[in-house]
Amino acid sequence: MDYLTLFIVGFVAAITPGPDIFYILTQTICRGFGIAIFAIFGVLLGNVIYLSLVALGFSAIGNNLYFQLIIGILGGLYLLRISFLIFKQKPHLEKSCQNISKVQILKEGFLMNITNPKAIIFFSAVITPFLTKNIIFSIIALFSAIATGFLLAAFIASKFNINDATLIVINKIASIVFFGFALMLFKSSYLALLKIA
Repeated sequence: MDYLTLFIVGFVAAITPGPDIFYILTQTICRGFGIAIFAIFGVLLGNVIYLSLVALGFSAIGNNLYFQLIIGILGGLYLLRISFLIFKQKPHLEKSCQNISKVQILKEGFLMNITNPKAIIFFSAVITPFLTKNIIFSIIALFSAIATGFLLAAFIASKFNINDATLIVINKIASIVFFGFALMLFKSSYLALLKIA
């Protein structure tokens, strides 16, 4: 059940309007699902790097109760902020198409993701409640969720018209999920505090 929760949060994070998903959707709308795979692969390469850093860092200090307490509180506050921001956001999908190569699409997807330092903060916050579980399985569940979200979004965009109204609905749902997960982080911090006391 824990890994399913992590999968759901990762999936919702992937399809929530932001630079990565906008880039993938734009490539899908402009060039089709087959070309969008290169954008997805590029973004996922960036995610592999960030998730590896999170796994390495947490495997070393993740079981420290003080660390769990602090990262849980900070992560919860971060997700609460994200929840409120995306609830109010009015996303707009720019559908301007440029003629670029598959390799360029892959590179742009990678650079877009890897230059977003908020990704490592988000991943750290999401992984925190799972520190007492297997960190590798947690990373695999999160990565699988993100990949599934990107692939499904690109597939749907290739078959149906994705518009701004659809993105607004996704934002509202994502906001609720992130709010709930922030509460879970606060609960994990509280449990760590009880163990310390």
